[in-house]
Amino acid sequence: MSHQEVLGKGLIAMLAEHPGRSVIVDAHDADVVLYDVLGLHRNDGTDLDELLGRDTGVVVAISRDLRPDLRARALARGAHGWVSMSARSDELIDVVEAAASGAPLPGPDDPLGREKGLTDREVEVLSLVTQGLSNNEIAVRLFLSINSVKSYIRSAYAKIGVRSRTQAVAWCLLHGFAPPEA
Repeated sequence: MSHQEVLGKGLIAMLAEHPGRSVIVDAHDADVVLYDVLGLHRNDGTDLDELLGRDTGVVVAISRDLRPDLRARALARGAHGWVSMSARSDELIDVVEAAASGAPLPGPDDPLGREKGLTDREVEVLSLVTQGLSNNEIAVRLFLSINSVKSYIRSAYAKIGVRSRTQAVAWCLLHGFAPPEA
């Protein structure tokens, strides 16, 4: 489901490359719905909520590689999994078939920062940095000393290869951390 014709027609064409493995139907009648996460940027997400509110069907977010924050929002709202917009047609059909069969999908169980070896606490601290909290505010929120917060930040920065708070926030936004609330 996409409001952009090029994406919708592109997905249909990609699925058509695998005859007999999928049938294109209206989103409200589908066993698997491919949801364009750009919908979360353009509107308030009620279209996703409506799809997720159905008793049947699996919703797979089509993730825009430069907007992992939108993927994270879709997963947080309840999307069952995701596939990258840069996926090849064979990867796309595999995800659709996995979703239809109830197999595990890439989704909210993919921990943030895992690829860089971040600990749960480092992810928690970086998430709060990304939300705009100061070190003191983070210390109060997490019941940590200010020195512990600084240690977690230094360690996380080294793992993700950044030197400043601004670079860390940019890295976090590009890697699926939620952006600050508007």
